[in-house]
Amino acid sequence: MFIFTSSSLFAQSFNAQVHAGVYVDLRWTGIDGETELWRQMPNQPAYCSLGVLTGCGYRDTIPFSVCGDTIRYKLNYGSTQSMETAVWFSDAMPPKPTDIRIVTVDSLADSIMVIWYPSESKDVEAYIVCTGSPCVLPDTVYDTRYAIKYDTIPHTFRVFAIDSCGNPSAMSPSCNNILLEVRADSCGGTVTASWNPYLSMPGGISTYKLFYSLTKPYVWRLVDTTVLCSFCFPMPEGVVDSCFFRLSVSSLYDTLCAWSNPVAVSVADTSNSVCSGGHPRSDEGVGSLFALPNAIIFNQPPNDKFQPCPSGVLPQGVTGYRLDIYCRTGRRVFRSENPSEAFVGRRNSIELQGGAYVYLIFYSIDGEQYVKKGQLLLLK
Repeated sequence: MFIFTSSSLFAQSFNAQVHAGVYVDLRWTGIDGETELWRQMPNQPAYCSLGVLTGCGYRDTIPFSVCGDTIRYKLNYGSTQSMETAVWFSDAMPPKPTDIRIVTVDSLADSIMVIWYPSESKDVEAYIVCTGSPCVLPDTVYDTRYAIKYDTIPHTFRVFAIDSCGNPSAMSPSCNNILLEVRADSCGGTVTASWNPYLSMPGGISTYKLFYSLTKPYVWRLVDTTVLCSFCFPMPEGVVDSCFFRLSVSSLYDTLCAWSNPVAVSVADTSNSVCSGGHPRSDEGVGSLFALPNAIIFNQPPNDKFQPCPSGVLPQGVTGYRLDIYCRTGRRVFRSENPSEAFVGRRNSIELQGGAYVYLIFYSIDGEQYVKKGQLLLLK
């Protein structure tokens, strides 16, 4: 646009040019002194001031994407004079990336839920969620959460934003659901839990927490915390035939907490089995440290009790003693950490049926944990 005035010996001009689809270069000539630059975006009803300027040019970085639409500029100078120009703008600036906030298993909906932070860019049209790396099975989402049906495979997710011009943001770091696996060993006295590492928790991972529930609907109780991805522990107190386990992982950054799938574990029949290896270790090769009759007679002293330490005192060098006794169905009927306490064929003062039972003796020598297992016959 060119304007001639009687007081000017040269043309005045006001031009705008788009560069790299990111910013607009504005230039004007024939104007002395201060000017005030105004801009009107396509979604704005009026001009907004960009400030008072003293030069003859200005680079306007577009604050958010405008795809294939017109941006208008107005330059005020003197007391009442102004010039206007307009530019057709096609955005090439990608939106700001997002990060996955959490990937958690929703046990009620039987699904894996992915939740991410919204992009800070104002013109995001949608988000693309990918499973795996590289990106496969992309899905378009118009919210900041996504769910797929739960299955027994750990899934890795990545998310990126798409703006109104189709520009993609950078991909988020990978994040995955936790797949928990739990098994009771073949003697029913210990439990081993393991899981895949949780990736990209915002702020870093604080601890993993393992919970158990004796009932369903669940009432979760803490077993223990760890920074590892597996550990072994005694079967929780109160377990009769089965138990449920679930793992959570918390963030160092805030109160975020991701949950694994719940796992049901049955206490196996242990009457004719051998403990699986691992933790604690079988005591084969350690030697005979305890008095272990293979049968007791109910209510017939002195043959009516099973007491591995007849004197009531642990053998020299032995620590951390515990005696567990199970019936053939795997139900625990007796537990004691007192070496002077004997099993006499009762469970909480209730007389037990005659038949075969399994005993487990947990103990430590020089910090190394062992388990002694065997079969006991209760005669009547």
